[in-house]
Amino acid sequence: MDYILYITSSLLIFNESMFLNFTLLSFSTILLLLPSSSPTPSPKVLTPQSMTDPTETAKRIAEVSKKIGGTKPILASWMGGAGVMEGRAILDKAGIPTFDYPDSAAEMFSYMFQYYVNISQLYQCPRWCTEMYSESQMVDSILARAQSADRTILTESESKQILSAYGIPTAKSILALSAEDAVCAANEIGYPVVVKINSETITHKTDVGGVKLNLISPQQVREAFHSIQTAVESRFEKDDFLGVTCQPMIDSRDAYELIVGASPDDQFGPVLLFGSGGTLVEVYNDRSLALPPLNSVLARLMMKNTNIYKALKGVRGKSSVDIHALEKLIVNFSHLVMEKWNYISDIEINPLLASGDTLMALDARVILHSRTEVGSVPRIVRPAIRPYPSQYEQRFVSKKGRVVLIRAIMPEDEPLVVDFHKRISEESVYTRFLSDIKYEDRVAHNRLIRVCHVGE
Repeated sequence: MDYILYITSSLLIFNESMFLNFTLLSFSTILLLLPSSSPTPSPKVLTPQSMTDPTETAKRIAEVSKKIGGTKPILASWMGGAGVMEGRAILDKAGIPTFDYPDSAAEMFSYMFQYYVNISQLYQCPRWCTEMYSESQMVDSILARAQSADRTILTESESKQILSAYGIPTAKSILALSAEDAVCAANEIGYPVVVKINSETITHKTDVGGVKLNLISPQQVREAFHSIQTAVESRFEKDDFLGVTCQPMIDSRDAYELIVGASPDDQFGPVLLFGSGGTLVEVYNDRSLALPPLNSVLARLMMKNTNIYKALKGVRGKSSVDIHALEKLIVNFSHLVMEKWNYISDIEINPLLASGDTLMALDARVILHSRTEVGSVPRIVRPAIRPYPSQYEQRFVSKKGRVVLIRAIMPEDEPLVVDFHKRISEESVYTRFLSDIKYEDRVAHNRLIRVCHVGE
């Protein structure tokens, strides 16, 4: 459920999780917290006047803060200058932050919420994908073959093979080395078709006139082939033109164009990108970044941080996109990036067509690390986050026939660790820690956060 927070003339809308752990109190300002589905709100105005007592109000708030024992942080904006200083002193003594203006308190509130979201993300534990091992080996052969030929750019056909291996749907594509081959491919696919340049050196096809759309006849296909060949050979070498690929012309009138990609960062390694795609991707600048690997929760959060996400849920008569299928696609893409980070420098799907229950990668671009980079470890930064090592899980059968699962610890195991510490003896504690650590210290949340996370 969404809530409406009225602060003076500003209107802020937050979701339920934001108000789960935080409270914002403002004196001498308009403040009301109601569900957004409520009837017309009636804001209350608190001002330093004869009917209000800033000092007494501060005392009451301090009492409430003491009762809840710090379980819900309170922020206060006490306005009124010297007339409210006594009340502010009471709040300060009670450990309640006070701000001169409500907008400062609201800004701090947003920082606290973002911190809460970031910490929540750390509790997510994406697992290592073990379902695509055979396909992964096939991808390795494509990447190794390209690197052995000193190539850093994959063809569109190779790029789509890699995406398909990781469960990402791609448009059917047929390679044609001549104009007649292109006509045969178009006849097999069925008109209308799209003809694109096939090259090992040119990545941005549209910029060089390497894409011809909506071709409805063999003659148009022949003309498109020769037009692309002439455009490329006039600006590049002849060897840069390796024929064309033909693929069906997808009706995108009711579809959204998205972009999914990854590129390296000097400190964090591969960084994922999701947002509005198409030829105007730089103009829209609607994107969200995340560190791989992802699970469905992190993938959904990544999508929610973009403007296009609202449209994907359905707007102005358009049917909504299958969000769960899109989540899975992004998760699979993150597994690809995680498994091939030592090969792939940049990878991009643009556009990724999304309409109803259909997802289709119309174009893909993959750039590899050069062989000199691969040989120089410091130049390739490994991923900042490693997935949960599910490949090491195994079951052990004791002499009494009891089956025990042996695995790495996870963040959600924290309650189990607390229960474990309840049952161990003082002698066991001393043997483990070489000191008499109190139970309260052993099960402190800040300590267990470190204990229950798998480190590198």
